Amino acid sequence: MAIPSIYLNMAGRIDGRKIFRANEFSVTATLLRVVFIGLGFLIVISLWGFYASIRPPKIISSLTPRDLKMNYEDVSFITADGLRLRGWHIPCAKMTDKTLILLHGYPADKGDILAALAFLHGDFNLLLFDFRYLGQSEGSYSTAGAKEVEDLLAAVQFVKTRGVKEVGVWGFSMGGAVALMAIEKAPEIKAVIAESSYASLAHMAFELFRIPLINYPFAYLVGLWAKLFLGIDLRDVSPAERVRHTSLPILLIHSSADAVIPFTHARSLQEALKNNPRAEFWFHEEFAHGQLASDYQSRVRNFFHKNL
Repeated sequence: MAIPSIYLNMAGRIDGRKIFRANEFSVTATLLRVVFIGLGFLIVISLWGFYASIRPPKIISSLTPRDLKMNYEDVSFITADGLRLRGWHIPCAKMTDKTLILLHGYPADKGDILAALAFLHGDFNLLLFDFRYLGQSEGSYSTAGAKEVEDLLAAVQFVKTRGVKEVGVWGFSMGGAVALMAIEKAPEIKAVIAESSYASLAHMAFELFRIPLINYPFAYLVGLWAKLFLGIDLRDVSPAERVRHTSLPILLIHSSADAVIPFTHARSLQEALKNNPRAEFWFHEEFAHGQLASDYQSRVRNFFHKNL
């Protein structure tokens, strides 16, 4: 018996709907797979970036003050959270109570800045030390400035045991950020030079992965890992916010050619210090990260002499 055409048409429409729904489901499943693969990629890469940033390869310089004909003492001191930090105490060539604490950048060590700052030895007592985890100091990880403030506070307490009541602080890159953030916690600090400092660690998280659009979720995830694993809110690690109400003498040094710490950070710090009449700004256009101007030594020496 022949099947009426009406039933054949209905069967065709039903089969067509099934095929359409099957195709629709396939497209949706494919999109979901792409989304999950992309999300998984971001999670893995952000975890890798986070781990690599808190445990970078250690750099231990071979240069010591002895190589530069300077008398010095190997010293160590303990932070509030129980880490032993190692450093050099270099007494001035002449009798003086003026003392500077010199802070290296990330992920270097104290020896990295020794040669460039040796000129200060003729006028000041110097203390250089390795931040936690870095160099020869103890620690399981670096926090790129967040907990390193405690390292500087411990250094201040150390020089106080040597009879020093007031200090100046010079810091490069991460060290500059630490110096600025410690001001409100250490009244012993009377003057600060921050060279190539970041203004916000949360903003620096965007610099880890410089691909438009992707850097936003990547930075968010890095911040999430810092909160979950270290208990650190990157938004709180902000030199710009910490110095907004200080009147301490501060010299900011930065270059618009700096490819490591963007010049926007210098502008943010400058804006935060706009009400500080004792803040000075020395900005360049041609120097790379850590590169020094020809009149660098006189400018740094004169700033500390004037304010200590």
